[in-house]
Amino acid sequence: MKKLKIFIILILTITNYVFSQTPNIKWDVNYSIEKNNEHKLIVSGEIAENWYVYGMNIPEGGPLPLYLSVENSDEIIESIKFTEISKPKTMYDNVFEMNISSYYPKIEILCKFNLKVETIDTINLIIDGQACNKKDGRCIQIYETIPINLKK
Repeated sequence: MKKLKIFIILILTITNYVFSQTPNIKWDVNYSIEKNNEHKLIVSGEIAENWYVYGMNIPEGGPLPLYLSVENSDEIIESIKFTEISKPKTMYDNVFEMNISSYYPKIEILCKFNLKVETIDTINLIIDGQACNKKDGRCIQIYETIPINLKK
């Protein structure tokens, strides 16, 4: 019985630790179509306290940059461009020995694209990058796939 209690406490402790590793980034995507039939997404992320996400333009040899894309874009998208709305903060990083940009507490990215075929109902936005904790320096990969309904 004593071993069972110790085992349960150990499992609860490990579970709590594992779930505390994940930065809480709440993503929101606003979609619209412009007059020239250009599709527009505004991708917003609220980053949990004490966490940050590396920027989109990281020099070679640095950490994993934030990367946004659309699944199967070569097949369905004629042209696409991602632009930072919120500018990342840039600081010197002693680990990488270079200036590194990062987002906190919010991220806003503008995406404009034109479809090859207008009959597509849904696209999948992919968000890939690295988030780190300011308190202890722990970093984890973030990867999200967000379906976007193109029919309004």
